[in-house]
Amino acid sequence: MSNYINAHCKICGKGYHVCASCSEQKSFQARRSVTDTPAHFQIYLTLHGYTLSKNREKAQAQLKQCNLSGLENFYPEIQSSIREIMAESQTPAPNSQT
Repeated sequence: MSNYINAHCKICGKGYHVCASCSEQKSFQARRSVTDTPAHFQIYLTLHGYTLSKNREKAQAQLKQCNLSGLENFYPEIQSSIREIMAESQTPAPNSQT
């Protein structure tokens, strides 16, 4: 593996080396062309899916399966998205009185 940094993780911003065959993929985004670790790629896929579907419950379930250690080192917008998804619903219960 090369020490040459030519990519940055879309989750945490850490620099890493990605090989030419990964960066030249046209049919799909290879994990190494997007994130530095498999755990960060799982987070990336979950957030991407949430952006498309807006299915918060599904995204919550998926994020609960992710390794979120180091959350404080993620990009601020990634932290914000994760916290938004994981926040408890603020809607009142159907039988509550206002």
